[in-house]
Amino acid sequence: MNVLAIDTSTDYLSLAILRGDSVAAKFHKKADMRHSILLVPMIDKLLKSSGLKLKDIDCFAISIGPGSFTGLRIGVTVVKGMAFALKKPIVTVPTLDVIANNVKDFIGIICAVLDARKNKVYACLYKSDRKTIKRISKYLLFPLADLLKKIGKYDKVLFLGDIVEKHNFGRDWPAFAFDNKTTRCSGWHPKAEIAARLGLEIFNKKKFVKPEDLEPLYLYSRECDITGR
Repeated sequence: MNVLAIDTSTDYLSLAILRGDSVAAKFHKKADMRHSILLVPMIDKLLKSSGLKLKDIDCFAISIGPGSFTGLRIGVTVVKGMAFALKKPIVTVPTLDVIANNVKDFIGIICAVLDARKNKVYACLYKSDRKTIKRISKYLLFPLADLLKKIGKYDKVLFLGDIVEKHNFGRDWPAFAFDNKTTRCSGWHPKAEIAARLGLEIFNKKKFVKPEDLEPLYLYSRECDITGR
């Protein structure tokens, strides 16, 4: 089983080819908004380094958002074209899920959060026990102040996302990383190898998306639940 996973939701470009349970090839670097230039050549490079051809890919997994509108559209367009031409299935993985799964060894509440601009954030809460990471809220879009109120009831929260770099959560709110001292976890960017593994789980459940139905996950205020659990 060969899975090609793509993430173009942030300023990083992340690609991975999963062959069975092993990562055959991967690319994960800051792209400086050059996703449209780098994406197709890097897919070709990864295929060659893994000894595969595009026709050998059994499934395409894409980190579907929320995130950069432009970046997501680029990733979706490329996956649509490949899947349609090869008649191969597509699975979609929410970007916030991919971000949260960066920290398997953390015990507590994980808050994956991205800047949505206009003083709002994309966010989702997860509970981790080192064995599993379970989503405990809907995918949210609301003001940062509302998010901080929402997580105020938790004793231990790890924030992952670009918004952490813009605000000092640790000064006013309980936020800890592995050593209970820092307020952030480095390397939070969504990784395609994680998207590939999550995508494989979705593939096994046969939850496929047709190329013509593939769209980025955009959150709008009317769709959001700001009460959660």
